[in-house]
Amino acid sequence: MEQRTLLLCLILGLLVASGPAKTANADSAFDFYYLILMWPGAYCSDSEYGCCVPKYGYPAEDFFVQSFMTFDSAENKAVVRCNSDKPFDLNKLDSIENNLNHYWTNIKCPRTDGTNTWKSAWNSYGVCSGLKEVDYFKTGLQLRQSADVLSALAEQGIKPDFQLYNTEFIKWAVSQKLGVTPGVQCRDGPYGKQQLYQIYLCVDTDGKSFIDCPVLPSLHCPSQVLFHPFHTWMLNSTSAANIVMPTDETVLG
Repeated sequence: MEQRTLLLCLILGLLVASGPAKTANADSAFDFYYLILMWPGAYCSDSEYGCCVPKYGYPAEDFFVQSFMTFDSAENKAVVRCNSDKPFDLNKLDSIENNLNHYWTNIKCPRTDGTNTWKSAWNSYGVCSGLKEVDYFKTGLQLRQSADVLSALAEQGIKPDFQLYNTEFIKWAVSQKLGVTPGVQCRDGPYGKQQLYQIYLCVDTDGKSFIDCPVLPSLHCPSQVLFHPFHTWMLNSTSAANIVMPTDETVLG
């Protein structure tokens, strides 16, 4: 009996010394964010069903946030679904809903709102960021605003005007503004050309600083790409009621 008691005490002592076990839903560490910005003109021109006005407002004629992804460079994969105890709550986004509708929206057809898009982003990556829900989305929107890719391209004469532009020149134009080189993804466009579709930017874990990407996925663009125009009149709508046109972007608090 004494031997069993001694052995049990030894086992308990080793368990205490090893510290508490990590819970299955603990937030996972990640190395950086991917901020993926989508050009809606490319989406509309190559979508089988065109594109539609979202239910709660016209989007801006600008790059949208498509994804704000937590990423592990060592594993070379996204860090996803870290904590199921943080369910998505749309009410927490009331203060930034106008900006979400303009710059982090969904223009697929048939018409929809952004709720499923935001819910998927939060459940996949936001819960891994360590940020509160509203702060995760604010951070993505602020970074999109800071990058201001459309202006960075325009400053170098690159405009959505159906012209062909050198892909490396596009990367260079963005790097002149941000100090880092982006990834560029293309998709099929008119006239048998490839067109500018997505810009990949990497962001430090602080959510404030753009960094050179430690790794990029396999992105495909030819040496020259078309920059397709985008205007809100291109969007299909069954009803114009209760749709608010975007105003000048305000600084997010």
